[in-house]
Amino acid sequence: MNIIQDKILVVATTESKTIISNSLKDISGIELLEADSENKAFELIYNHFFVLVIIDETLPHIDMYKIGAMLLSHKKTHNAPLLIITDTIQPENFLTDFKALQIDYIVKPFDEQLILAKIKIFFELFKQKNAVDQSIDELDKVYKKIVDQHELVMEEEFSRKEIVNISSIAADQMQQPLRSLHGNIYQLLRSRDVSPKFKANLASIKTSTEKISQISKKLFAFPGKTKKLLTQNASDLTADQAYRILYLEKSDEDFSIFNHFIKGVIKCNLSQAKTLEQGLELIAGNKFDLIFTNHLLLDGTGFDLLSKLNRMRSDIPVVFTLDKPKGHKGPEAISKGAFTYYIKEEISSTNILSIIYSTLEKAKITREVEDAQNRIVMISQKDYLTKLFNRRCFEQELTSETSKAKRYKIPLSILILDFDQFEAINETHGYDTGDAILTTSAALIQSMVRDKDVVCRYGEEEFGIVLPNTALNGARMLAERIRKKIGDHEFEKGSKVLKLTVSIGIASYVPKTDTGFSVLVKKALDALTSAMDQGGNTIKTFIN
Repeated sequence: MNIIQDKILVVATTESKTIISNSLKDISGIELLEADSENKAFELIYNHFFVLVIIDETLPHIDMYKIGAMLLSHKKTHNAPLLIITDTIQPENFLTDFKALQIDYIVKPFDEQLILAKIKIFFELFKQKNAVDQSIDELDKVYKKIVDQHELVMEEEFSRKEIVNISSIAADQMQQPLRSLHGNIYQLLRSRDVSPKFKANLASIKTSTEKISQISKKLFAFPGKTKKLLTQNASDLTADQAYRILYLEKSDEDFSIFNHFIKGVIKCNLSQAKTLEQGLELIAGNKFDLIFTNHLLLDGTGFDLLSKLNRMRSDIPVVFTLDKPKGHKGPEAISKGAFTYYIKEEISSTNILSIIYSTLEKAKITREVEDAQNRIVMISQKDYLTKLFNRRCFEQELTSETSKAKRYKIPLSILILDFDQFEAINETHGYDTGDAILTTSAALIQSMVRDKDVVCRYGEEEFGIVLPNTALNGARMLAERIRKKIGDHEFEKGSKVLKLTVSIGIASYVPKTDTGFSVLVKKALDALTSAMDQGGNTIKTFIN
């Protein structure tokens, strides 16, 4: 599991970045992300949560006002403080322009001690403000949940008592007419004047009357407490099985409430992920029986999770959890792949148990149907181990996309990646470990690409990715994200943690020289070979 660090964005010259980096070299828990262009800054702001943004306004082609506007407009960074490095600007100008931001400036030349002092002040103020805001929000949420839960319990108790009273009264009122009816039937059956055919009908009425009498007695003795009904006939659902359940939930209070109810009714190992990124890493490296996800996460939504799981070709059933005001999104969640949903304010031990067992049983049936349907497709197009498309499918897809790129004059790029020193992993830890690494890496990569991108197993430990309508710069950005994601991931082998790196070759379609898909593949493979020859953990682009 990666340790989450507080992040600072630095948009500055090389000299300024060096001074800032040196000032923080002895400070743990802070990660510097660097940008030297507006586009790179926008990309980082969109994908990360920053506790501080430092902009060197002397950097050419940098408009700090555009970056400031981006910070204000983005939910994750609208409260992020802004520190401007300058040599000409007057304080009164930008203090007025950025009045909605926490703002300060530092004048060049500056040393490590001065910038460190500024950063520490901003950092502490930001953390304190967030801590206070979070505490207030959490207290409000906890109070509301306690009130809502209390009201729900009171409503359920009142309803239960009403049902008991009504049922008992109805049963009592039914007893006298039933006894009278039963007596009359008995007399008619004993009469000699009644025809045999009529007596046969009376016998049927007598049987029905006895059943009604039995039901009314049960109603009269209606229990005060509902018994739990478990799914006993599900072949793979047993009360002794410890299910592995993941809950993507940003609120510790909501997770504690869920944990309280679920631990009381089912044996399970329950894990929490507060962000979409954490959840996807856990899903890639573990086998879960069931996933619960809140609608809103710290870095996305439950719908984003459903989309990612679809790309990863995951068959883990997902249950959507919603706050009452968002209850209308439940049907939408089901339409996008969730098995079911429930309203968090209405959770109880009984309904959570029903949801878990019915979802697991439905998922079992769905898997059986899909396995039957996909068996032939898997043989012809899919890799059995990683569930990715195979090399044949990669070539078919690339042929189709090359034709589109030529016809419509749109960009096309491909990536081919290979693990560095993968044979050593197989020899040292066994081929089962190597297979597990390939499967996990396939899931990680699938979680990072777009719906229209095609990820394939190209060779033994090579993956190929077709990127339609993607120019070279976009391909480089994705390649770097993949290289870093796999390099940072901790692959577990028993009590050991294995770290691996990949090399990636990139090629983009050039209409004048690339006569077919094979030319594009050869260019990517040449770039990959060059990357691995330089020691690995490298990205290389084929340049004509």
